[in-house]
Amino acid sequence: MILVVGATGVLGSKVCKELRAKGHQVRAMVRSSSSQESVEKLKNLGAEVVHADLKDPTTIQTACQGVNAVVSTATSVSRPVEGDSFESVDLKGQLDLVTLAKENDVKHFVYLSFPQFGRTFPLQTAKRAVEDALRCGEMDYTILQAPHFQESWLAAPTGINPETNAILTFGGGKGAISWISIDDVCAAVRATLETPEARNRTLKIGGAEALSQEEVILRCEQLAGRPLQREDMPKTQLEAMSSSGDPMMQTFSGLMSVCVEDGCIVDNEEAEKTLGFRPRPLNDYLAQLVASLTTT
Repeated sequence: MILVVGATGVLGSKVCKELRAKGHQVRAMVRSSSSQESVEKLKNLGAEVVHADLKDPTTIQTACQGVNAVVSTATSVSRPVEGDSFESVDLKGQLDLVTLAKENDVKHFVYLSFPQFGRTFPLQTAKRAVEDALRCGEMDYTILQAPHFQESWLAAPTGINPETNAILTFGGGKGAISWISIDDVCAAVRATLETPEARNRTLKIGGAEALSQEEVILRCEQLAGRPLQREDMPKTQLEAMSSSGDPMMQTFSGLMSVCVEDGCIVDNEEAEKTLGFRPRPLNDYLAQLVASLTTT
């Protein structure tokens, strides 16, 4: 039995679908606030649904009972409810999950994270703390570090301005990033659970190409056969977000600032050798992106 934490999120729900398609038993952890439609979709996949919340250790304890592996994709960035924060969910909640998984004799913990980015911001601080806890513990683990998701960062609202249909860049968008598809992340999660050699390792996974936002726009223009409208969020605005005092704004500033100059280029060699990980071409997604622009 594999417990998927964050099962109603965009990534978590696809992980559940990927695992069920390959015949794995899945227990999907959902909250009382989760939409009934999302819960029903999980049930229709054949997943066992358990109601629990990372802010409530008692419910985590119940969710972990009889589980062989845990996959945690949960974060307060995605559809937060009252009481959710980086401190309560991404830090304390995840650390409680690690502790209670070990106490319930879980054999393997798979944690979704991202590579080290240049700036300090709340979500990164929480991710690094959970990674450290896993590496220092006695439970087998795999940390999968993936950079920005294509579907989250190249489409609306962070990649396309839904009001103007312009493609957005941050601080000029000159940092090359190995944009990765959510489906590729799901395939990597499944391979991680099926591959003993993946245990007790941190594996970086990225897309097939590393392009800056500026290069993404040029590629999209080639595919569209016409110029596309552009907008840029200047560095001064990113700096203002970083110093705002709002943890969510600080985190988005940190993630957006990766696009400015530093970028995040991922070498997939280790993941390919270990997991057989081969990401799909970026142009496959960009073609869909261009199609959405030409029909709006």
